[in-house]
Amino acid sequence: MRRSIWLCALAAITLPACSSKIGSPLPLAKSERDSVAVRLDRGDWMVNQQTKTYKVMASGQANRPPEHIGFVEEREYRQARGGPNFRMFSVTKRNRSQQIGHIDQLGRAYRYEPRRNGTFDKVAIGTNSLELNVQAIFETNDDITLQAASKRRLAYEALDDNGDGVLQPAEARAFGGQIGGADSNGDGIIDFEEFAAVDPL
Repeated sequence: MRRSIWLCALAAITLPACSSKIGSPLPLAKSERDSVAVRLDRGDWMVNQQTKTYKVMASGQANRPPEHIGFVEEREYRQARGGPNFRMFSVTKRNRSQQIGHIDQLGRAYRYEPRRNGTFDKVAIGTNSLELNVQAIFETNDDITLQAASKRRLAYEALDDNGDGVLQPAEARAFGGQIGGADSNGDGIIDFEEFAAVDPL
């Protein structure tokens, strides 16, 4: 009898403290609530203007020189009020405005497959090394290498319409007066070293 009275008294003391439903959180003290309410959002995402550009070179047969098939552009993103930087890689064809996929900060690759209505599907194609991800985005069996390219080098190559590695007078004129006098040795053509030495660029 005493034991049953003692158990009833114990139940009366402990049950009110255990009245929360199973799985529901207990109320937090004010300081605990405040710490839980802190958000990780640090504002809008910002793009670091310091980007790296790589030429995508595909090499298949041993007797064929590597072919330039596109570009990879590396950008860093961060939030306005700090936090870690995240690297993203956009993959384009030689026309750099035609993006065909991207690789996120975790190395996950996505290919953009066009639809008839002008939109595209973002198709996940796995996680691998940067080169193998780019190869999968281009859907090629050729070996892929990435060559670092400066913006000045890309501008030079864009002016070199015939691809002979130098700027002929007509090609140089297309750029305007900014490279006037770049032909320092007077041979009538502008090589990359002369083009790179022009200060206003």
